[in-house]
Amino acid sequence: MTGTQASSEGMSHLYRQFFPLFGGLFFCHLGIGMSLSTLPFYVRDVLIGDEVAVGVAVTAIALAVVVSRPVAGRYADRHGYKLVMLLGAVMCAVAGALYFVAANMPVLVAIRILHGVGEAAVFTAGATWLVQLAPEERRGKAVGLFGISMWMGITIGAFVGTQLLAFGGFAAVWTACLATPVLGLALIAMKDKPQQAAQKKKQALLSSTAVLPGAALAMGASGYAALAAFVVLYFDGRGIENGIAVFNAYGLAYVGVRILVGHWPDKFGPKRVAFWSGLVEAAGLLILATAPNLTIGIAAGLIMGAGLSLLYPSLALMVINRTEKSQQGAALGTYTSFWDLGLLIWGPITGLVAKEAGFASIYFLTMGCAVVASLLVLAASTRSAERPAGSTA
Repeated sequence: MTGTQASSEGMSHLYRQFFPLFGGLFFCHLGIGMSLSTLPFYVRDVLIGDEVAVGVAVTAIALAVVVSRPVAGRYADRHGYKLVMLLGAVMCAVAGALYFVAANMPVLVAIRILHGVGEAAVFTAGATWLVQLAPEERRGKAVGLFGISMWMGITIGAFVGTQLLAFGGFAAVWTACLATPVLGLALIAMKDKPQQAAQKKKQALLSSTAVLPGAALAMGASGYAALAAFVVLYFDGRGIENGIAVFNAYGLAYVGVRILVGHWPDKFGPKRVAFWSGLVEAAGLLILATAPNLTIGIAAGLIMGAGLSLLYPSLALMVINRTEKSQQGAALGTYTSFWDLGLLIWGPITGLVAKEAGFASIYFLTMGCAVVASLLVLAASTRSAERPAGSTA
């Protein structure tokens, strides 16, 4: 057997180990995606709510995720990654069942909060469990693929949800929202309980090792918020049709780069890859802000997707490398919350800027934010170099 064949078989065995975690995350987020794409219609047509009510219903889950990720990570460090991931899948399934009895907005918001807590528990505990399983030289690749499982679950779920709504009504959607996390639960249960490092000292709720990388992630999230919310309107306002193709190009690059070169943070170092990822995102946003036609816009989407694709796993690897093994769940929970927080903050800000100064201005603004993200990477790496390995000062 050649060295290449041995390496290939080793990688195959490694990812077979990860499959229950990838699958569990995917199926739980499949239900989340289905609810995301159909709830606006439910609020409008069944609960007779206005646009504000739709916004509250959609964003309630995001607020719950921001608050509960650090808590879920800390609890997972103390009581077990498998336990917390299973509890998260159960909460997702219960939320799916409760959509059947969401007769008014307060009940619906409570269900969305439960769904968000479940999402946070599944992702945070699963990501930390994955880090414990993965060889050190493949952690960045593994974390990147874990993120793709979540992203694909939400994306496919959004499409499936609209199809189920068209052919079977809300009952079909809610049934699927219940069934898919049950499948995820079954996959998670298949995986052996991991061995966890004993905690040596009391944990803070918010890990200090995650703050600067998290801030960089939140700045990078600004570009995605602006792209997702306004790219279609941006091109439509200039008389250019099919602006959604720019977002589709972003998604294609995001997934493709993680699959093809997701090992780069492991190979070249997370600081270097995170720094250049922020600058690549900034370049894509600059091109988008000045794009004269759809073809250039699609190129901008590809460049931007390539940049953001490796930003998350690179920064996550920086957090992992700076954090004691027994506290990595809390650190990853804190770190990932910054992405959700960034979307919550930059969504309204970019909307206000677009209203006052035009759509192109939001892409110049978020280009600057991406540059700041790269500068924060340098600050985080400098701070890391000043403390001993494993310190969580």
